[in-house]
Amino acid sequence: MGGSWIVVSVHDVAPAFTAEVQLLLGALDAIGVRPRVLKVVPHAAGGPRVDEAPALVWLLHDETRAGSEVVLHGYTHQGCGAFRGDWLTRARAHLFAGPAAEFLTLDPAEAGARLVAGRTVLQGLGINVQGFCAPAWMASKDTRGLLQRLGFRYYVGMNTLVDVQTGRRRWLPWAGYMGASPWHERLVWLGGAVQLAVAARFPAIKVFLHPQRARASTDCQRVLRLLARLVHERRPTTYAALLDAGA
Repeated sequence: MGGSWIVVSVHDVAPAFTAEVQLLLGALDAIGVRPRVLKVVPHAAGGPRVDEAPALVWLLHDETRAGSEVVLHGYTHQGCGAFRGDWLTRARAHLFAGPAAEFLTLDPAEAGARLVAGRTVLQGLGINVQGFCAPAWMASKDTRGLLQRLGFRYYVGMNTLVDVQTGRRRWLPWAGYMGASPWHERLVWLGGAVQLAVAARFPAIKVFLHPQRARASTDCQRVLRLLARLVHERRPTTYAALLDAGA
C-alpha cells in the first residue's frame, strides 16, 4: 500500500438505524468509497441485539465479504451513571456527548464485561473484531489497558489511532457528520475545516458519518460532497490496514 489514505466510517450501526446505514453505504458506493469501517453497537439501549436483526446481519456479512472492517462501538451506547474522570473530561461529556458516553460511566470490571460481551456477539456472527471505538470517543483511562489485556489490537479516539499492544499512536485529522443539532453540526464542520487545513502533513485522515437524521440532513450531504473530493486525493482504507502498512 502506498500514497495517502482516508478511513471512512459509519457509526452507530444498530438495528434501529438499519435503513439509514443502508442509505449511507449507498451514498458511499456512489462516490467510490470502499473499503469502509462500520462501527457496530451490539445491543443498543432499548433495541434488540445485532444478532437478532436478520437484515442487519446480512448487511454486515455483505460488507465484510467486500473488505469492510467492523469495529466494536460500545455495547449499549448508553451511559449508566455519573461521568468519571477529571473535570475537563466530564465537562466535555456533558456538553457534547450526553448519555452516549457509555464507557465514561463504567468501572473497569463493567467496562471489561461489556467489551467481552460485545465482541462475543459479533464473533458469534463470524465477524472478527480487532478494534474498539468508545461511543462519543470518550472512555475512562482504564479502557486502553483493558483492551490490551483482552487481546484487542487498537483503539480509535477522536483524533488518534492507538495500537494498544505496542503503544504506538497515530494522529488522524478528521471531518464528519454527527447527526446532532444544527449548532453542533456547525461546530463539527468548523472543527473539521481546521483539521483538514493541516491534513497534508499526515499520511491518513478520517471522515465519519452518523445515521441519525442523515436522510434529510443538508449537513450530511455537505460532508458527502467533501468526501467525494477527498477520495480523488486519498485511497480509502481501514484502521487495521493502516496498522499493517505502518502508516
